[in-house]
Amino acid sequence: MPEDLIPALRPILVSALSQSPQMIAHNISIAQAEGTRIQEAAGLFPSLGANVQYGSNTTTTSYAASISRASLGLLYGVSATQPIYHWGALKARAEIGKIGVRIASREYAEAYRQLVVSLRAQFLALAAKKIGLRNADYALQQAEEVLAVTEERMRTKSAAPGDVNGPRLAVDEARLARDVAQEDLENSKRVFLLLAGQTDLDGQAVPDEIPRPTYSPEMVAKLSQRFLLSEGGGSLPIQNLHDNIKQADLDYRIARVQLLPRLGVGVFFGQQTQSSVVKDNQQDKLQQYVTRITDYNVMADWSIFDGFAARGARLYALNHKRSLERTLRTTVDQTMAQVRDQEKQLGFAWRSLELAQRRRDFAEDVLKRFTKETELGQSSQTEISSARAAYYQSELGLSVARGDFLDRWSQFASAIGVDPTADLIPERYLKDAK
Repeated sequence: MPEDLIPALRPILVSALSQSPQMIAHNISIAQAEGTRIQEAAGLFPSLGANVQYGSNTTTTSYAASISRASLGLLYGVSATQPIYHWGALKARAEIGKIGVRIASREYAEAYRQLVVSLRAQFLALAAKKIGLRNADYALQQAEEVLAVTEERMRTKSAAPGDVNGPRLAVDEARLARDVAQEDLENSKRVFLLLAGQTDLDGQAVPDEIPRPTYSPEMVAKLSQRFLLSEGGGSLPIQNLHDNIKQADLDYRIARVQLLPRLGVGVFFGQQTQSSVVKDNQQDKLQQYVTRITDYNVMADWSIFDGFAARGARLYALNHKRSLERTLRTTVDQTMAQVRDQEKQLGFAWRSLELAQRRRDFAEDVLKRFTKETELGQSSQTEISSARAAYYQSELGLSVARGDFLDRWSQFASAIGVDPTADLIPERYLKDAK
């Protein structure tokens, strides 16, 4: 893996798990799914309520003998209800909530998988752009040296005034290319830091050269074959689709019993304490009494006709399930084809890397030969400068080829579920995803 060859990349991948904006957002999504699970499971448990009232009441009755009644008291009650039988609908809703947590957990893991692949690719691109900036600096230096020689010839009258226009234009073009390469590198660093959730990148973290990777076609073929035989069983998106189908099936079961009677039990306990004063013929009489209420009941709720809403819910749930099953089959086929192509492209990338390595080795031999001949006075400085520029360019090509191979290997290993960075995800996020 790239982080094995470039150790400075590993701590960035580790910290991105907790600091990347994407992972923070998915962490919140897991908390939301847990809240939904609790809401969906609430129907399985009894509900409890209470009310308390305190008030006064005055009643006056006028006739031959006026009577005035004033009462002051406390009224409170406690009630509890418990669903008994809803044809499995409540249990199905609770199961839907549990599946939702599993899906959110897998989405968290899948987001980190994709984040790691993207961070690796961007970091490898930084290394190549760093070499490209070095080459642009060297090209500008060479152009400035040619311009200096031309200007010196003009001062000695050995060159015409117009001879300097070409070198000056070359310097301006080389300076523009260098400035563009520098800004490209700095902007890529900013994008990388934002994606990783970092604030700064150590200048020494980006290597001057990407180390040479290794490749075993036999191992890649075995890993690919194992994944293909399982039909993508280790793919998180495919696992989520299986759970989406389970949720759709549970929704259909709930819709089927929507018009059936539902049973439950209820208990109510209340007490009313009152004190009253009755005035009758100018005499006050105090009355106190306590009323207690205890009520047990079995309740049946039956929606006989709902305007075909239940029928529509069944139709939607059934076809939603069928749609998900079709999506699952298509996703499995596409994933299998993608893995097969990634295996092939990985082999092509390795062959391209070997060609780039041979090209770099050849350019290095040429540079060494010109360097030795220059020391012996057999080659000019211009020849060695051209050889060095060709060597630098071959180094850039080799860096790009190594980066491309490592990026493709990262994508392949991640797609078939053998990326070691999955071990960085805390178990509490994966226990529901497995």
